[in-house]
Amino acid sequence: MFSKVLVPVDGSDNSHRALDTALLLSEKIGAKVTAVHVMEDIPVLHIQSEKVLRELLDAYKKQSQLILSKCSGIATRKGLSINTKLLQGNAGSTILDFCEKKKYGIIIMVSRGMGKFIELVLGSVSSKVIHHSSCPVMIIR
Repeated sequence: MFSKVLVPVDGSDNSHRALDTALLLSEKIGAKVTAVHVMEDIPVLHIQSEKVLRELLDAYKKQSQLILSKCSGIATRKGLSINTKLLQGNAGSTILDFCEKKKYGIIIMVSRGMGKFIELVLGSVSSKVIHHSSCPVMIIR
C-alpha cells in the first residue's frame, strides 16, 4: 500500500496530530515515516550587519532542528523510529519537490499549521500540496 509516508511538521500541535496519524499507519502496515520541516526564507528588507543576519538564521535553524527532535521523541515514546529532514525554501514547493524526488507514497498533513508568520495565509501550504501533489494527500483536521 504505502511504504513511505511524508509528514510536513511546523511544531504546532496540529502538525503533531498528523505525525500521530502517520505513526499509527506505520504501526499497522510497516510504512517508513519521514517528518520534514521547511525553513521558509526570512523576508529581510534591510539588515546592515551580516553578523545579525547570521545570528537570526542560526537561531531559526536551531528552532527548526528542535521541532524535528521533538518529532523523533514522539516516535521513540511510541516505540517507533522515524527519519527527519530539514529543508529550506518555499514550504509548499519544497514539500512537493522532496516528495517527488524521494518517491513518497502519501503525504499526511494538517489543513492549517503555524507557519513562521503565524498563519498569514491560512492553509496556503496544504492547499498547494493538495492541488499539485502526484501522490495521495491525507489532510488531518
